[in-house]
Amino acid sequence: MAIKLIALDLDGTLLTSDKTITVRTKDILARAMARGVTVTIATGRMLCSALHFARLLGSRAPVVCCNGAYVGTGAEAPLFARYFDPAFVGEFLTFCYARDWYVNWYSGAEIYAPTYREDYFTAYRTTANFRVHAAGEDYLRYVDEVPQFVLRDLDQGIAHHARTVAEAFGDAVCGQQNTGTSVDITPPGTSKAVGVRALADALGLTMDEVMVAGDADNDVEMLSMGAFSVVPANGLPVAKEHASYVTASNDENGIAAAVEKFVL
Repeated sequence: MAIKLIALDLDGTLLTSDKTITVRTKDILARAMARGVTVTIATGRMLCSALHFARLLGSRAPVVCCNGAYVGTGAEAPLFARYFDPAFVGEFLTFCYARDWYVNWYSGAEIYAPTYREDYFTAYRTTANFRVHAAGEDYLRYVDEVPQFVLRDLDQGIAHHARTVAEAFGDAVCGQQNTGTSVDITPPGTSKAVGVRALADALGLTMDEVMVAGDADNDVEMLSMGAFSVVPANGLPVAKEHASYVTASNDENGIAAAVEKFVL
């Protein structure tokens, strides 16, 4: 069947290494949308960043963000959302604060952290109006509607943090997209696949009408969910194992090439 929904990861997939979208990619995706194809973002990033890049493409579709824990536009009730219980958020933040870990978390459309450290958010430098709220010691005020935490450590790496969280919280959390210096923590049962499926269901689409694209470990469930899956040449081997098609790299218009070949 014809592709009617395209869900694109951001970092390493849609975005080039300098965190931008090429003119060619914008043009190809605009042609797809002109044909009635819904184009959206499926990312581990927060809502405002996902929406920023969706709007750059000219898409008004709901976005899949926070590794699938939130699907929506922020303007109305989400199509799908999975939040941590506020009491658990307080417990988890207290656990991190007690260890002097750098943790940021999303509450609604906002991002919070103990303090703002620019070196931890360089990937967001091309996101308009990006702002981190410094919660300081008042962090327990910001525990509602939290779909994701992110632990960061550029100096020592994140392996110790990930192990400690797994030992302390077990299956109450799900660790995703461990980059070596950061790890995303979402509610159990959360993945981009869950989010994309929720959007496809809302649009009345089956998986053979969906194209997904991603490059990393947090994309694997989405890539293997039964949709037509695209992985750029720069993708991790574990992602390529689940690809219907391996395209050119994110710096070589790989997404544009795949969409032109299989959608247009």
